[in-house]
Amino acid sequence: LFLVRDSHTIPGAYVMSLAHNQKVKHLHITSVKHNDTVFYTVDNGSTKFHDLIQLIEFYQANQGCLPTKLTHHVTVLL
Repeated sequence: LFLVRDSHTIPGAYVMSLAHNQKVKHLHITSVKHNDTVFYTVDNGSTKFHDLIQLIEFYQANQGCLPTKLTHHVTVLL
């Protein structure tokens, strides 16, 4: 399971919380600017995405730096 939410500690940033092997891991999704373009990353800029949807779709297809591929998302209704 995974959830993407606003960061409580870094204004303008996001956090991806994911459950794997009965543990929860929180990863900061930060924005990096390169040539006047803003990208999102969870690995300090090694892999950059134009938006959060691209980031999520990539990690659904590839494990990358995560402990597992993203599978089921949690929807929060406000």
